[in-house]
Amino acid sequence: MFELAPDVVPHTRIIPARRPPKKAAAPALAITAYAEHDGMGMGTLSDGSGYLTQRGLAHLCGVQNAHIGTISRDWQSDKPRIVAIRTRLERLGHEREAAHRVLIWDGRRQYSYDPAVCEAILDYYALEAGDHIQAEAQTNRLRFKRVDLGGWIVDQFKPKPEPEAPMPLKFVPLATHAPETFEAVDAVILYICGLYALSVWMAATYFEGLKQRAMNASWNRLGLYLPLKAMLEIQAEAILRAQKSLSF
Repeated sequence: MFELAPDVVPHTRIIPARRPPKKAAAPALAITAYAEHDGMGMGTLSDGSGYLTQRGLAHLCGVQNAHIGTISRDWQSDKPRIVAIRTRLERLGHEREAAHRVLIWDGRRQYSYDPAVCEAILDYYALEAGDHIQAEAQTNRLRFKRVDLGGWIVDQFKPKPEPEAPMPLKFVPLATHAPETFEAVDAVILYICGLYALSVWMAATYFEGLKQRAMNASWNRLGLYLPLKAMLEIQAEAILRAQKSLSF
């Protein structure tokens, strides 16, 4: 058996400890689209979210642009206004080291405020600003309680479907002949009108002949002519009215 000398140390392999993998840095956000809608400057970012510009947020809250700039400047302070806004933001489940991000669009800087910060500042000016509560902020707060602000911003940049062209008018030709039932009814009406007109004509002819006979009769000398004439004229007038009604 071989023995190791006391000054000889057995060879051991030392394995270095593994270093935790480095976390990949989050890609820098960039503006992908920008426009103004309802008087508010807004846009979308490379992560698909939306934002309002400083002027857009001021318009939403009904205040001057400088007021929003002051909030951004004092974001790390303990001023009551900032504390109230950050407390509301925490209630929404968000924390922000800064109120805005500085991004570049078309060669110019833009102060972009994400929807959570916008809602917290909007709530402040609608509910907690004391003498500086803005009616416009209250209106927009109710508006965006029913509609998600971030989703609404993104929707403004989605392509709008083209309105469908109205269907052309179709003219359906009318029936060239009336149904047989109507033809039978029309024939009966014409037949009755014809009989009525014939009876009126016959009556007028009869009374005219009777009048001539009465005027030429020998008994007319006895004084019956005047009352008979009056009766005949009344009847003749009635027949004349009937004839006029037929003419209409």
